[in-house]
Amino acid sequence: MDPCACISAAATAGRTNHLKPRTEAPSPGNGVVKPTPPPAGFHRRPLPTPAIALSSDAGKAITKRAMAAGGMECFFKVIEALRTQDEPAFCGLGTLVTALNALEIDPGALWKGSWRWYVESMLNCCVSLDEIAKSGLTFDEWTCIARCQGITVDACRTSNSSFERFSETMAAACASDRSVLCVSYSRRELGQSGDGHFSPIGGYDAASEMVLILDVARFKYPPHWAPLHDVWNAMC
Repeated sequence: MDPCACISAAATAGRTNHLKPRTEAPSPGNGVVKPTPPPAGFHRRPLPTPAIALSSDAGKAITKRAMAAGGMECFFKVIEALRTQDEPAFCGLGTLVTALNALEIDPGALWKGSWRWYVESMLNCCVSLDEIAKSGLTFDEWTCIARCQGITVDACRTSNSSFERFSETMAAACASDRSVLCVSYSRRELGQSGDGHFSPIGGYDAASEMVLILDVARFKYPPHWAPLHDVWNAMC
C-alpha cells in the first residue's frame, strides 16, 4: 500500500434553531409520522479500536494536548475545507479536493454561479472519472492528478522511507499550515471495514504518538485519532 504525500502551493437575524437527535418515538395523534427505516444500507459504522473519535472525551483530551504542543497548526485550514467524498470510490479525489481548497488553490474554473472552488468533477485528468468511480485511484494516479493542478507534491512510499522519517514528516507537516499531509492506507490494518483508502491528516500528538485522520468518508467513520505506528503499518 502507498504511504503519503505532502502538497503545498508554488441563520436569519434574531432567530436560532436548536436541533437535537430524536430520543423518543413521536406520540400518537401529534401529527408527526415516524420515519420508516430504510430497507438496506448503513448509517455509519461503529469506530473500532485502536482509533479514538475526535468528538469523544478521550479524543478531545488528545486534541487539547496536541493543540497546546503546536501539533495541530494544519488542522484549521483543513477542517474548513474538509470534503465528504462524492462517491464510494472517490476517497482519493475527496482528499485531494480538501487539500486544494485548504491551500486556497484557485481551480481557474467555475463551480457554481460565479464561484471558483474545487470539486471532484474538476479533477478529470490522468484517469477518467468513470474509471475512478469503478476502481478508485492508485497512489501514482493520485499523484499525477495532484501535479496536474500545478502544485508541488512531495510523494513518498514506505519502501523508500522509514518509520523515523515518517514520524518527522508528520510532526513537521502538522506544525505548519502551509502544506497538507495526505495518506494512502489499508483500513483493514486499523480494524476498519474496507481496504485501500485516502484521507488528509489534521494533527499529531507527539506525547501519545497519535495522528488525527480526517476521514473523507464521513458517512462511514468520523474524524479519529489513530496510533502513528499503526498508520505506518497500514501504509506498508
